Amino acid sequence: MSKQKLYLKGYVNGLVFMLIFLGTATMLSAQKLKYHEQRGDESSYYHYEFREVDQGYHIKIARLMNNDTTDKQLLTTGKDFETLSWRYIRFGEETDVTARKTSEGVSIKGVLDGDELEEEETLNEDEPWIQLFPMNPGFEKFIFSNDDKIVFWAIGTESPADMEINSFSAKKKETEYSDEFGCKVLRVNFSPTGWRSIFWEGDFYFRPEDGRIVGYRGDGAPGKPAAKTTLIKEEK
Repeated sequence: MSKQKLYLKGYVNGLVFMLIFLGTATMLSAQKLKYHEQRGDESSYYHYEFREVDQGYHIKIARLMNNDTTDKQLLTTGKDFETLSWRYIRFGEETDVTARKTSEGVSIKGVLDGDELEEEETLNEDEPWIQLFPMNPGFEKFIFSNDDKIVFWAIGTESPADMEINSFSAKKKETEYSDEFGCKVLRVNFSPTGWRSIFWEGDFYFRPEDGRIVGYRGDGAPGKPAAKTTLIKEEK
């Protein structure tokens, strides 16, 4: 099968999967969030839409630059926001990848830059898969807990870790009022685990009362300028 046909087949199959999911799930509530990201001279907007369903959540994310959609993500999660399935589409680059949680870890299949991709990753069952960079829903349980640190897994969407799953650590720091965000925030420092920690780290800022991420300040992807992401809109 040609790469183009494989790409189109993956797109159609993923679309059918999402239509079945939406058609059979009972929607309980919905919420929309909008974040602005600034990396050097590059400005983009992330639009998040959350829909609560019987078994968890359905989440859609679209990234826009100059009013053009560059990529989309579709997720299903459990009630605790831990990821069950994730689909990532990068427009104009023949990239359409779907990852699903398995009994042993995560299965990753699809097309990456026109090349077929199929990988099976084994994960530590004590370390959850929490997808969605740059802003990660799924840390509410950690934020409200007495734990100071959590180790989790996430799949990268940029070089040099494009579509690679890696482990990350999140460590709670101070809680204080932020003039920048206009509210009290809990700062949580994120970085890859092990030797990869030298390549990236950053701080996420959470509202302690509801676990909402209001911003990110820190490194961009390796080789890219520092990033600044801010929550600019919330609506139900």
